[in-house]
Amino acid sequence: MKKFYLDLLLRFLLGGSAVVICYILSILLPWKAFAGIFAAFPAVMIAAVSMAGWQNGSQAAANVASGAVCGMWGCLTCVLTALFLMIYLHCWQFALLLALVVWFISSSFYFHLGNKRSS
Repeated sequence: MKKFYLDLLLRFLLGGSAVVICYILSILLPWKAFAGIFAAFPAVMIAAVSMAGWQNGSQAAANVASGAVCGMWGCLTCVLTALFLMIYLHCWQFALLLALVVWFISSSFYFHLGNKRSS
């Protein structure tokens, strides 16, 4: 049980720190798009891979990292979708909502594509 709380604390610190840093940079930097680069900071991925490795070894960590690659390709698809929709639809709320749906579908597609290639 103690390890569970340590895992949660580490995830909170890494993920929460990344979010706070992104927010601070978006306020301080005059180049708002540059601050957005930090929104893709892989702190959550590092925490997830570390937890899997500590709990279940290197193979589990590699599996999580492989899934993270699919998720990151999905993030690229999500960001491009959001950008395109914000420019052409002029409704950022709808653009973000639809981009999240596109992220999930595209990440799943990349995951299945990767599993198909490794089989």
